[in-house]
Amino acid sequence: ANFVYVLRREGERCFLRFTDSTENQREAIAAEVELVDWLANAGVPVARALPSDGGHLLETIETSAGTFHAVLFRGLDGDEIEIDSLDGDHFRAWGAALGALHAAMRRYPNAGEAVRPSWSDQLNEMRVNLATAPRSVITELDHVNHVLESLPMHTGNFGLIHGDFELDNLVWSGRSIQILDFGDAPYSWYVADIVYALRDLFGHEVDEDNPSFRAFLDGYATHHSLDQQSLAWMPVFLRLSELVTYARIARGLDLGAGGAYPEWLRGLERRLRERMVGYEHSLASRGR
Repeated sequence: ANFVYVLRREGERCFLRFTDSTENQREAIAAEVELVDWLANAGVPVARALPSDGGHLLETIETSAGTFHAVLFRGLDGDEIEIDSLDGDHFRAWGAALGALHAAMRRYPNAGEAVRPSWSDQLNEMRVNLATAPRSVITELDHVNHVLESLPMHTGNFGLIHGDFELDNLVWSGRSIQILDFGDAPYSWYVADIVYALRDLFGHEVDEDNPSFRAFLDGYATHHSLDQQSLAWMPVFLRLSELVTYARIARGLDLGAGGAYPEWLRGLERRLRERMVGYEHSLASRGR
């Protein structure tokens, strides 16, 4: 969804991100930048935005290819780690970082701004992108929507979350974790962030006895509480995560027929379509 360039500014490594205006509104990106700036000032280790030469954290540029919103982010020193390389202490630190983030965002004074999306906004957008999807997918979307509408919401279990706290948005320095990419931060249940973070660990089913998961929860609980009722909702959020991935692939596969596309792109298209078909078959096999 973004074009990202690595550069150096006064010797410091930075990342310049361009977002097509059809992907996200300027107001939403401004809210993201404001949140990140507040988190940084609150002591949360995040990649904060840097001002342009004009002194602005967000610039909008009109080009022949369309309108783009540009933000320059400070680079973070450290390493990205694959999930297979994590031990129990890593999972505990990962959970603690998410718990600390949730605790901080509960104090965010502008958390009530309507410009940020909610879980229901995300489902409505998916419904548009999945208008021509197989009936099994629409049935799954309807079911997940119905279950989420029935879940209780209060300040202890619901609020502003990261939305994509996976390893590719974290930079590690020993057991210390720095956080990237708040572009999808929605209003949702805190447990959803736990499930989204650990979806590669879970696969298609939640395993509450997995020692890595238990270590993650132990770390999370050092900063933010999570009741057992919320943990019982994890399977529906895993189902939602699979739907989100399917909808994003469906939206991305908009290549016109007969175009002169390079083979690598055609190969990627084939792999993504195979992934979509696999998901559709999984719904049928699980009776959804």
